[in-house]
Amino acid sequence: MSVQIVFQQMIVIVVLVCLGMGLYKKNYIDDAMSAKLSSIVVDVCNPLLCISCSLDTEIAASHRDIAIAVGIAAAVYLVLIIGGMLIPKLCRIGRGDRKFYHVMLVYANTGFIGIPVARAVLPPEAMVYIVIFNIMFSVFFYTHGVFVMKSKAENSGFKLSPGIVCSLLTILIFWLDISLPGIVADCVSYIGNATTFLSMTLLGCSFAAASAKTMFSEWKMYLFTLIKMLLVPLGFGCVMSLLGVDRLMLEAFVLMLAMPVANLPLMQAKKNHEDTEVLTRGILLTTLFMPVTLTVVSFVLTKI
Repeated sequence: MSVQIVFQQMIVIVVLVCLGMGLYKKNYIDDAMSAKLSSIVVDVCNPLLCISCSLDTEIAASHRDIAIAVGIAAAVYLVLIIGGMLIPKLCRIGRGDRKFYHVMLVYANTGFIGIPVARAVLPPEAMVYIVIFNIMFSVFFYTHGVFVMKSKAENSGFKLSPGIVCSLLTILIFWLDISLPGIVADCVSYIGNATTFLSMTLLGCSFAAASAKTMFSEWKMYLFTLIKMLLVPLGFGCVMSLLGVDRLMLEAFVLMLAMPVANLPLMQAKKNHEDTEVLTRGILLTTLFMPVTLTVVSFVLTKI
C-alpha cells in the first residue's frame, strides 16, 4: 500500500476543506448557496464525472469479464444495503439518524480518493474493475441512495434524475467502448472534474457550521468507523476469496470498500436542506482513520 499516495490525497482534502471553511466563515458561501451548489454537484457535475471516468479508461477485459464484474459489484451493493438497514439498529442509532448511517455504510469515496490510490497500488489492468465499481456506485446512489435520503416533504414517486440517465449512458458507453467527439469529451471532463473542488469545499462549509466538540464526542461513530473501514472490506474479501473471485477483481473491490464515507450523501442532504452533522462527522472520522485502516486491510489481504 502506497502510504505516500494516501498522504498526498489527505493533504489535498485538508487544503480544499480549509478553503471551504474559510469561505463559509467569511460569508462568501452561506447555507442557501451551499444547498444550491450541492444540487449542482449531485445533478450536474457528478453524473458527468461518471461518464468521464468511463471515457478515460482503456477496456482490456472481455464482455464476459465485464458482465461478471458488474454482477459481483451489484451483489456487493445489495449486501451493503441490507447491512445498512441492520447495522444502525444493532448499534442503537436513533431513528432519525439511521438513514444517514445507512448511506454512510453503503457508499464510500471510491472516486476522488479511491481512483488515485488504486492507480498507485494496483496494476493498470485492474482499473477496469475500479471504473465498474464506480459506475455501480452511481447506479445505486441515484436510485437507492436518493430514495433513502429523500426528505418527508418530497414526493415519493420515482423521478428519472440526471444521475440515473448518466449512469445508464455510462454503462452503454463502457459496454460498447464508444468514443465521443473530442469537444464533447472535453466538456464532459471539465464539468465532471469540478465535482472534487465543489464537494470538498462544501464539506469544509459543513465543518465550519458544525460544533467542533460534537465532531469527536459521539462514541457510536467510532464503532461505526471500525465496522465500515475494517470489518466490511475484510469480510467481503474473505467471502470473495472463498468463492474463487478473480484475484485482481477481489483486490480492486476490497480497496474500494476500504475507502472513507463518500461526499455525495452529504451533498444530497444539503440539497434537501437537512441537518448534515452526522454525515460530516462520519466523513471526517473515516477519512482521518483511513491511513491506518487501509494499511491493516492491505496487510490482511495479502494473507487471504
